[in-house]
Amino acid sequence: MSTARSAIRQAVAKLMDEAITGVPDTNLAVGTFGCAALAVYENDYFTDWHGRFYAGTHKDTNFIVTDFVKTAGVVTFVPALGSAVVAGDLFELYPEFKAEEFNTAINLAISMVEKEALQDKLDASLETVESTYEYTIPTGFLYIEDIFVESGTANRYSPSGDRIDFRHWRVLPGSTPKVWIDNNLKSLPASRNLRLVGQAVQAQLATDAATCDINPAFLTFQAKALLHQSRIRGSGADFEEHQAQFQLSQAMADKERRHVQVAGRGRRVTV
Repeated sequence: MSTARSAIRQAVAKLMDEAITGVPDTNLAVGTFGCAALAVYENDYFTDWHGRFYAGTHKDTNFIVTDFVKTAGVVTFVPALGSAVVAGDLFELYPEFKAEEFNTAINLAISMVEKEALQDKLDASLETVESTYEYTIPTGFLYIEDIFVESGTANRYSPSGDRIDFRHWRVLPGSTPKVWIDNNLKSLPASRNLRLVGQAVQAQLATDAATCDINPAFLTFQAKALLHQSRIRGSGADFEEHQAQFQLSQAMADKERRHVQVAGRGRRVTV
């Protein structure tokens, strides 16, 4: 199941500290919005909190709250937007950590298991050329399991008749890895697409709408551990609290890590 970066970040934020999500419904302007659900909080409650629009016209935009008024739950923020907030601009608010810190921790958690949590990958961009039996492998593949030759009908691949026998092709390593097909054992018709089936590493999440297939429980606890670790900078009650939370979160992440492992299948693509 794929999980959006915004959903992972919100899960981490709620475990870290108080975190609020909502929908603007009044006082919509370039530097303010109101949300009736926030009216239960007192004046200035959210002042200096970090915020982010994670969906809508202003998605992937960060801000800092400069004032909060209980009546109608009006939030004033900086920097001002280029156009007014709209009702579809879903927002998040969190008191200590910035959105960039959450996002960095999530991507670092992904990179920690990228060679373990392999993702399925398909590519049909290669086109056969007459008398050519070596083709540059499209970027992203870590393993290739199967290769199919497009049938006489465009975008049709038969699991039986169009599959190239695993014994009849190889992966050639190098700065530009290639797939080599043995022309003595397999003839290739020209102008047909090759469909490569394999595995890739999970890409880093660049936007809030970007999704990830890695176990979200692992990512949540690992990102939380990394964030607590980033605050352990000396002695004192605050640092000790972060250290204790780091240890607990890391233990949970280590427990969940075994659920992310996906074994490689086929031939390894090496550079």
